[in-house]
Amino acid sequence: MPRPKHEDISSAGQDSFLDVVTNIVGILIILVMLVGGRARKVIQDAMPVRGERVAVLEQEVVTLDQKVALAESEVEELAAQGRTVATAAAFAGEARLHLATAVSAAKIEIDRIKQETDAAKVKAAEAAARRRELETEIERCTLEAEGLAHLPATTKEVLAYPTPVGRTVNGEEIHFRLGEGRIAYIPIEDLFELAKAHTRRHSNSIAEMASRIESVGPVQGFSLDYVIEAKVDQARGQVLIRSREWVVRPVGSGNGETTDVALSPRSRFRQVLSAVTPDATVTLWCYPDSFDAYRTIREELHRLGIPTACRPMPEGAPIGGSTEGSKSVVQ
Repeated sequence: MPRPKHEDISSAGQDSFLDVVTNIVGILIILVMLVGGRARKVIQDAMPVRGERVAVLEQEVVTLDQKVALAESEVEELAAQGRTVATAAAFAGEARLHLATAVSAAKIEIDRIKQETDAAKVKAAEAAARRRELETEIERCTLEAEGLAHLPATTKEVLAYPTPVGRTVNGEEIHFRLGEGRIAYIPIEDLFELAKAHTRRHSNSIAEMASRIESVGPVQGFSLDYVIEAKVDQARGQVLIRSREWVVRPVGSGNGETTDVALSPRSRFRQVLSAVTPDATVTLWCYPDSFDAYRTIREELHRLGIPTACRPMPEGAPIGGSTEGSKSVVQ
């Protein structure tokens, strides 16, 4: 009797396990597909429905994009125009600088030409004035010549002065001031006496008398400023007081008499000359504006036989003297 076949238990078990695994994998695939489909549906249900508002907003976004693009284009164009304007402004600034320089140079040249023109006008005016003066002078001389030609012959006395030999004045000296075309008597001796009396009356000690400036006057239109000096003579036991420097100043203006008035019979000048002693000398302190008056007065003093000394004075200088000064010289 044949032996029955025995089945392999191990192989049967492996097939059953594979079938189970296969079934499980299939189930999992089916579940994944179901879950994925449901998830897609949920996502689709969750998405909002596009409406008219969304379309309008999208249209506005498109419009704004277009406007932005247009604005950017305009900005670029304006930037290009700005660069052009800046370049033109730079050229204009340089041109303005050149123009200002040219204007300044032209102004300087115009000023120079104007100055030259003004100087030429002044010279022309001076020349014209000088020409008129010369023409007037020629006409006057011509008239005088014609008048002299018809006058009878006359003689004129001419004063002849002796050869000038100078000598120092040591005697009495009478002073006159010649200024502004006027002659004024200077009472120097009266002023000195007044100064001596003033010094004795106001000096209480030697210290007060040392190098002190005093003033007296006015006397006959003149005042005296002087510096007193005290010196002690120990050998004799005396104090010597003297005037070291003195200055005579006219009080106010217009002092004295004109030449015509001074030469009249009853003038102050004639009264002073009437008391002149034979050994006296007349000293004339003469300023530059009175040389013509000096010549007239000198001729009269020469006619009277009175010795005359002249002391020319610079304009504005005061009449004065000092212990170290020089004496007048008569000719």
